[in-house]
Amino acid sequence: MTKELTILQPYVPTYRVSFFEGLRRQLHKHDINCVIAAGVPSGIQAARQDSVERDWIVRTKSRTAEIKGRTFDLGSRPVPWEGADGVIIGLEGTSIPLYKALATSRARALRVGVWGHVKPYVNQGHRIDLALERAQMRVANHIFAYTPGGAKYASSAGIDPNKITTVMNTVDTSQLQQDLAAVSDADIAEFSNRLGVNIGKTFCFIGGLDQSKRIDFLSEALDALWEIDSNIKLIVGGKGRDEKLLKSAIGRGQVVSIGYLSGRNKALALKTSMAVCMPGRIGLVAVDALVAGRPVITTAWPYHAPEAEYLVEGKSRITSADDPTKFAWTLKNFTGFPRATEPFPYPDLSDMIRNYAQGVVRMFSN
Repeated sequence: MTKELTILQPYVPTYRVSFFEGLRRQLHKHDINCVIAAGVPSGIQAARQDSVERDWIVRTKSRTAEIKGRTFDLGSRPVPWEGADGVIIGLEGTSIPLYKALATSRARALRVGVWGHVKPYVNQGHRIDLALERAQMRVANHIFAYTPGGAKYASSAGIDPNKITTVMNTVDTSQLQQDLAAVSDADIAEFSNRLGVNIGKTFCFIGGLDQSKRIDFLSEALDALWEIDSNIKLIVGGKGRDEKLLKSAIGRGQVVSIGYLSGRNKALALKTSMAVCMPGRIGLVAVDALVAGRPVITTAWPYHAPEAEYLVEGKSRITSADDPTKFAWTLKNFTGFPRATEPFPYPDLSDMIRNYAQGVVRMFSN
């Protein structure tokens, strides 16, 4: 008999499409029909302009409440997983939909999984929230951790290792690999001339221009870098509400902002750059950098996302002190180095799909 699975998401961004489509195909082989229940992005997420529509997405409209500056998701009606055999929801201590699902699992045979960072990577985590999340993991039927660090954290919290799957969170890199392979030295020279950047003195930033990426810090570092070496340029690929903080650097020609990056333009930006510049949260950009063979130059900021675990210090990651001027000097000192030509090891999407699907099968069988 076919099982029905619902995965609840705030919204579906472009980078998740290949994963969900591949996962749905893989689960179909196990007689599991999977749909994604997702809302429409708002605020910072909406500013990234990367939401998609697909026929396998069931639209939800969540009700929210704000208490002491914090926004709480109260869930939506009808319940997105109504009639499903299983549901997977992001692990979050304040998630009302997750508590509803866990309560339903006691009333009927609903299997409940949780997924996400699992470990408090991107903030210190309030002790009450962390306690609630540990309780959620204990009650849930399965935990899907993005990376080994999250799985280790769950295990150290007393969760049965048989209930934990490490998915190795990543993105579809097949097109990027093709685009990178197709870029010639002549293409790099033409791209550099068109943007007015100098080969050997160019870096790129790829990601949302919002608070998590510390665009304010980047702006300060660029001011310092301008005094150190005004020939060093930064290609910025991304959109977001903090783009205005780069206005001065754009005005003086130090930053070339080219909007949301994909396809051949992303490959060209990576190939033209010495490294990826990311003073704020390292997330899935780590995968793009690894595929392109470009190190990520970052800071000793403690709130990087789980995917920072994929990087190796001194090879695929260069860490500066958490100071704008020192970060600027780290960029300066990296100019003129020979560009890497081979990719670093990186997690593949097919592995993520297989890992996640195996976890779903275990969730239904436990």
